Amino acid sequence: MKNYPSHKFALIFFTSVITLWLVAMAIIMRAGALNPEATGTMLAVFEPNTSSDKVFASIVNAGGKPIRQTSFGFIWVVTSDEAGLAGRLKENGAIGSYRNLPLSPTIAGCFALADAKIAEALN
Repeated sequence: MKNYPSHKFALIFFTSVITLWLVAMAIIMRAGALNPEATGTMLAVFEPNTSSDKVFASIVNAGGKPIRQTSFGFIWVVTSDEAGLAGRLKENGAIGSYRNLPLSPTIAGCFALADAKIAEALN
């Protein structure tokens, strides 16, 4: 069997690009997270296995108004005029709240979940 150095280079290059992309996305998601005092319209991200009914109840209990569910049941667009919505959402089960993300809510939800798990492990 012949040695294929170009395949090895391609594999290393591909792995490097994916790793760099994951690190960049983690930094973007961490920077994009809203502080607990934030209010207004935002994406609320919950655990992926959370039922829509439970997410809806959590949003209402936090004083938010559910606007719509995204393609995935664990990411909702919510709003409120009362200060501190992001913090109240977190107290009611959200793993993160985001606004004006430069990527789709689906990808945002995946990275928010990973970011929350990493932050939880570090604390």
